[in-house]
Amino acid sequence: MDKAARSYTELKYNCHMEELRNLHLNAFNYIMEASPYKWSRVHCLERRHMVMTTNVAECINLYLKFAQQLPMLTLTDFIRNMLQRWLHDRHLAAQSIRLQLTDASHLVILKHVDKEQNLDFTSLCADYSKRQTLIDVYSIPIMHVRHLSSWVVPADIVERVVLNPLFRRQAGYPRSERHVSSSERTTSQSCRRCGQLGHNSRRCSNPPLINDCLCRVVPQEYRRKCSICHSVGHNK
Repeated sequence: MDKAARSYTELKYNCHMEELRNLHLNAFNYIMEASPYKWSRVHCLERRHMVMTTNVAECINLYLKFAQQLPMLTLTDFIRNMLQRWLHDRHLAAQSIRLQLTDASHLVILKHVDKEQNLDFTSLCADYSKRQTLIDVYSIPIMHVRHLSSWVVPADIVERVVLNPLFRRQAGYPRSERHVSSSERTTSQSCRRCGQLGHNSRRCSNPPLINDCLCRVVPQEYRRKCSICHSVGHNK
């Protein structure tokens, strides 16, 4: 059911629902009593502003996780080089295909179609699985950035003086992770000393949890000790 609810296309939705029907008919009838428009992405009538695009955006964010700490010009060059390398490698891979279909589509056809039937494989596949379509996708010309000495800059632009913006860096380490939205699941930190949430055992000032109950009198082995003299009652 989870795969059917998260499907983006109606074809995958129908496949997962058919699997659920064959696996458990009562469960299929139970969820079909509620309208699929309430729990299925593909049948949702509202605008999908709350649905995360985890296909391309998250893939690029993973590659830019460490490059985001670079300066703006260096980050721009890193993104440009990354996209150029991706398009170049995929363009060569598309040009190396000698069949009318892509390699993955050709393997699927061989598994489901008998060679003795003398059928045209290309008539059974969509355009996106053909070789020419794959070549056209990665045939976009890329205008490379030339050296600074070859740039033609107008005189009025050269005379302008652009200073660095007034910026005051915030205290602490910069944030390296993205902000979590309200619809995502977050993991809360728990303390192994008292069992409460929001802190860890190093910053815990609560009495320890022994035999599922809080102790009013803290035993000797659970008291904080000094890391230098290893005595109880104070810290370093």
